[in-house]
Amino acid sequence: MATETKPSLITAEQFMQMDLGDGLHELVRGEILDVPPAGQRHGRICFKTAMILERFGIETGHGYVATNDVAVQTERSPDSVRGADVCYFTHARLPESKIVEGIPPVVPDLVVEVYSPSDRPGKLGEKISEYLNAGVPMVWVLYPERRTLRIDRAADPVPMVLGPDDTVEKLPELPGFRCDVAEFFV
Repeated sequence: MATETKPSLITAEQFMQMDLGDGLHELVRGEILDVPPAGQRHGRICFKTAMILERFGIETGHGYVATNDVAVQTERSPDSVRGADVCYFTHARLPESKIVEGIPPVVPDLVVEVYSPSDRPGKLGEKISEYLNAGVPMVWVLYPERRTLRIDRAADPVPMVLGPDDTVEKLPELPGFRCDVAEFFV
């Protein structure tokens, strides 16, 4: 009787040093997952969101944005490294002068994910939980088809969902931030 051998688990450090070739990848509990590429609309929404948040950060001096599947370590032993669509960091927690190659030394203050056709609700929920459990104070999910924004916080048992006619404002994590939800979408 043949025994099945499990592949050895990869650490976050090993993952960040690997040449995985073309495509996007995430490390989930020590195993490498391929992530399908997103479409043009997804990319445009990520860009618009990053621009809105970056403008806020510049105008207020509060923080800055990093995009394009920024590595966020969400679990340890076995390690998980997720690729966030958009991250916002406050200068108080991670000044721009401390930006590093690889995994940032602190988790972002905000992670934004844009729901893609390849996403599955259960898997996305798992990813949101990982971000929150890792210490990310707030996670946004933008849903292009419904033009809605879901806001999750570790302390809030129920996410806030805002529609296309609503305004994002009065967030303690982003003091003074105000934006109509519709502005994120194309």
